[in-house]
Amino acid sequence: MAKHSDFIVRQNEAEANRIVARVLRMTLCIFSLVLILNLCRVFIIDQKVMLSAFGLSALLLLAPTVINRFVDNANPNLKYLYVILSSLFLLVIETTLSFHAVVVYAFPIALACLYFSRKLTLHIWFLTVGVSIVGQFAGFYMGCVPDQNFLVFKRLVLFSILPRTLCIFSIGSLIYFISARTTKLVDRQIADTARIKELNTDMVMGFANLVENRDENTGGHVKRTSRYVELLVKELHRRGVYKDIINHDFIHDLVNAAPMHDIGKIAIPDHILQKPGKLTDEEYAIMKTHAEQGGRIIRQTFSHIGNAGYRQIVYDVAQFHHEKWNGRGYPEGRKGQDIPLAARIMAVADVFDAVSQKRCYRDAIPLDECFSIIEKGRGTDFEPILVDVFLGMKDPIRQTMDEIA
Repeated sequence: MAKHSDFIVRQNEAEANRIVARVLRMTLCIFSLVLILNLCRVFIIDQKVMLSAFGLSALLLLAPTVINRFVDNANPNLKYLYVILSSLFLLVIETTLSFHAVVVYAFPIALACLYFSRKLTLHIWFLTVGVSIVGQFAGFYMGCVPDQNFLVFKRLVLFSILPRTLCIFSIGSLIYFISARTTKLVDRQIADTARIKELNTDMVMGFANLVENRDENTGGHVKRTSRYVELLVKELHRRGVYKDIINHDFIHDLVNAAPMHDIGKIAIPDHILQKPGKLTDEEYAIMKTHAEQGGRIIRQTFSHIGNAGYRQIVYDVAQFHHEKWNGRGYPEGRKGQDIPLAARIMAVADVFDAVSQKRCYRDAIPLDECFSIIEKGRGTDFEPILVDVFLGMKDPIRQTMDEIA
């Protein structure tokens, strides 16, 4: 549950980082308009001061866009950098252009709210107060702000710093409490979603264990194949294979769907499922129907479990995990890319575990020979790239076999 919650937080931060970069670009566009209006003498700011402020602001406002291109958007440190950059932009505006940028004081605090972090919002709130005070002092001593002329320091404090600080506290308190309430609701929603996912996972494992307990020949099969699937799909993701399909959601859904690949065996009679020996041709034909039966059961019983993506993946692994790359599998004889990716991954894990475990009618096949069987199926039974990646993970596969006997 904690891992899922952490992922949601990282996902939100990545999206918030993209939004902040976009907002800062829009801010630069608005500032460009101010620069043009000043050139047209609509404003009376010294051109050198304006150009200096614009150049420095451009660096601050474009920095997030540049950083996003080279750094992972989900980096937890980016949010601090980006809101600090927005505060520095406020400092530039206040020092060089105008003491009247009261609304702009809310800018960094509002950006911090995008991250649903009360701590970050609180820190930026107080940072903005500090920036406001420093900016007004700097503008006073530099004498470059045209729209306010405080003759003495006392007037600066009484008629500028004090009222603006009170404004920032008022605006900041409103934004902070809105942020705190929203964050609380989001945290509660994340926790509720995680609990529902946990219950769904427990129910899936309950179904899978029900099947495994009926089939005396496949002890530990569900756990091992699920682990092999997890190893394989994560390595595919790491290598960038099928990067348009394999993302965090796909990995999560496939790993949780894998235990259900043999759910159709519930519909197979006990005298066939538990037969202590090889099946006859007629019995094998009935056994093969477990794939179609599995797809039917999933469609009937999983209509309200998980999201649509998960329901499709769990259906695919149940219905198509016995299809072969060359089209000679069952139940539909699908070929190549027509077989869903989830089922193609499941097929490798399922066959490997089946040949590597002891059966009542044969001993377990030696591990090196099991890997050879998978290699021989490259391009016929299995997709070539999946075989290549699977065979490159022999050590973690051996470790899984040792851990799950």
